[in-house]
Amino acid sequence: MKNSNKLSGRQFKDVKIIFFLAVIILSSGLQAQTDCLVTGKIIEQKSAQPVPYATVVLMTSSEDKPTFLSGTITDEKGMFTISQIKSGKYMLQVSSVGYKSVTKRLETLNVGICDAGIICLQDSILFMDEIIVAGERPKGKTENDRTIFFVNKKILAASGNAPDLLRHIPGLQIDLKQNISIEGSRDILLLVDGKERDQSYISQINPSLIDRVEIINTPPSNYDGNVSGVVNIILKNENDTGISGHFYTEIPTSRSIVYSFPNYSIQYRFKKLNIYTSYNGEINFENIEETFKMQTKGTGQVLNITSLKQVKQKNLSHKFHYGFDYYATSQDIINYYGSVNPYSYEQDGEVFMKIAGDENRIWNTLQEETDKNLNIFNSLYYKHLFNKQGGELLIDLSNSYLKANSSVSYLNKDDAGTASILNIDKPEQVSTSIKIDYSNPLGEKIMLNTGAKAGLKSMRNESKTSFGYNEQVYALYGTLHYKKPGYHFNMGLRIEYAETELKNDIHKTKLSVLPYLTYQFRINDQQNLLLSYRRSVNRPNVFQLNPSIYIGSPYSVSKGNPLLEPEFRHRIYAEHSVRFKVSYISSRLFYENLSNAINNLTFLNDSVVFETQLQNLGNIHQLGVQFQGSLKFGALTISPTVCLYNQTTSGNSLARHYNVEKRNNWVFEAGFSSVLSFKRNFAISGTLQYSTVKYNIQENTFSDALYILSLDKTFKNNIKIGVVVALPFAKTFVYQGTEIETQNLTSSYHGNLKLPAVPLFFRLSYQFKTGKAETLINREKEDIPKRHKSGL
Repeated sequence: MKNSNKLSGRQFKDVKIIFFLAVIILSSGLQAQTDCLVTGKIIEQKSAQPVPYATVVLMTSSEDKPTFLSGTITDEKGMFTISQIKSGKYMLQVSSVGYKSVTKRLETLNVGICDAGIICLQDSILFMDEIIVAGERPKGKTENDRTIFFVNKKILAASGNAPDLLRHIPGLQIDLKQNISIEGSRDILLLVDGKERDQSYISQINPSLIDRVEIINTPPSNYDGNVSGVVNIILKNENDTGISGHFYTEIPTSRSIVYSFPNYSIQYRFKKLNIYTSYNGEINFENIEETFKMQTKGTGQVLNITSLKQVKQKNLSHKFHYGFDYYATSQDIINYYGSVNPYSYEQDGEVFMKIAGDENRIWNTLQEETDKNLNIFNSLYYKHLFNKQGGELLIDLSNSYLKANSSVSYLNKDDAGTASILNIDKPEQVSTSIKIDYSNPLGEKIMLNTGAKAGLKSMRNESKTSFGYNEQVYALYGTLHYKKPGYHFNMGLRIEYAETELKNDIHKTKLSVLPYLTYQFRINDQQNLLLSYRRSVNRPNVFQLNPSIYIGSPYSVSKGNPLLEPEFRHRIYAEHSVRFKVSYISSRLFYENLSNAINNLTFLNDSVVFETQLQNLGNIHQLGVQFQGSLKFGALTISPTVCLYNQTTSGNSLARHYNVEKRNNWVFEAGFSSVLSFKRNFAISGTLQYSTVKYNIQENTFSDALYILSLDKTFKNNIKIGVVVALPFAKTFVYQGTEIETQNLTSSYHGNLKLPAVPLFFRLSYQFKTGKAETLINREKEDIPKRHKSGL
């Protein structure tokens, strides 16, 4: 099918309409500021430290039934401003997690600034005149370069574990395996209190300890250049001595599909020492059916292949975390963190393939797979706080080791003892990194962050002695923050020098210059406008560079490409956000350009075998709008995300050589979560994730909509029992699909998860506390790339 290289008249008109609507939305909130400004500062009574993100509500002075008038949230320094206030008498209500709510009477007399002064919060004894029950926290807020979503009791009541809680955060996608992505991308950083962690660590966090979740769509220069987004989970500030912990498990009701992610955590703090240990497991069994069709056309070779693979997939992972925090002084912190993770991923079953062409053939085999992996991680961290507020020095050293032993064999059914195809992989990887960050306030309005990072990676493979890999990446970066009332400006630059050496005498170096820029303008207390730009780089990992051939069948092979070059991404967007009462809505107009894109290229090679190889194939452009929010309607809370964008792919000379044409399509993505709370601590929740077909340079990708329902009951705030239904009545779920259509070949692949009529799971959680345990200072983790496998 031939694709048009230009937008049709109707499509061009649609683009103009979308752009026009977006401009209207972005400018709809512009208002003049009049009347009185109420300002103040919130601090902690004991330490006199500012309390960030505290909720400040302005109400009428009526003692019988005060009425909500306006509200805001304090910034990082505990400051707040409420505008457009008429002269009169009011009450200020202040609340924050971990502190008791307080109020202060206030009277504004004239147009200008009314200073409410310093308001102190205590976690035990009330300091002010009277108590008013705290209202519900606002759901979202745009602050500087990030969007902040606050966790409330309703979300906690509907969450079994931390990934369940993240399903209710707009812009995040969580799949059945609890993999986390931002707007469809998994090239993200997962942070806990600003320190990098991985998916397994997130899974074992007690959700009741989560205070808020920050989404950074434009990562600053202190983050690695290949990061497309950041999820920062902020824990509640608990700093008293004692023991605390939790336990969580899931119980499936069907043998045909098992999804269980048990975990526990125990923490103990005594004086200056905080010791912790935790565990999280992944126990998954599912029936997978993969269908594959490929046909040549317009060539001398006529080949038509139909393949059906039916396997039982088994994933087993047990990860143990341990470490300590030592508070040497009030300004010096030392942390050690480590983990041990044995895991396996195996598929066993039957493959049936029918080949029609010059000679008709049938290939019927048994697939057997063995897989054993061990990952060990260790890190040491030091933090020093200078006397000057905001000044600090961070030093982080980490090491990760991975050893794997896997094999996939295809045994002829006629002779079960004969292996017709055998793939063996025995990689051994080592990664070491050191990072130094320095923050220096240059005044009340300016902050300078600088740092350096060095990362070393190497891999050897016992089964493929001809391949070896070494990579060194060195980075220097700096970011300048400038903040005044009404706006916040960030400007940064990251320079990365990468050197890659392969055993087959390939040596490459690359210098990447990565600028970063954000500007936030505060329209009023409820509305913000954010402009953002960032350039990022994605270097090919070791498995993408490995030229070793992986044989999937007698007629299909795949391999990496040692000649791959990095791909670069330019992303710019303008976002308008508005808060009203406890709800939040944002709208965004964005453009993204991916150059030198690393994509799969499939073709019929000289051996009459369909070969798939990674190549730099060209550019991908995206232009569109996105709307997201978190809205409250009585007992119902909904969090929608809707994105519509136009996608254009433009292949380079290599792509055109294989008859890959320029293509254009519209993509619609939607995410939706809802929580309905009832009396007696019952909560019903539902989530939905959906996307239409997306284009790469040659292939199209797609998957079915994912929807999950749950019902939970909480007993005495420490025991929770729930029931979860995933994809009811679907019976088959396409977790991954691809299609290719060129002048020379067509192909289609469907990865199907076979389901019972109603996949039902029970879940149970219990938390305990003999005191308040110290929030962990979690450590940065060096990511280890893993070879992509078929299956879910």
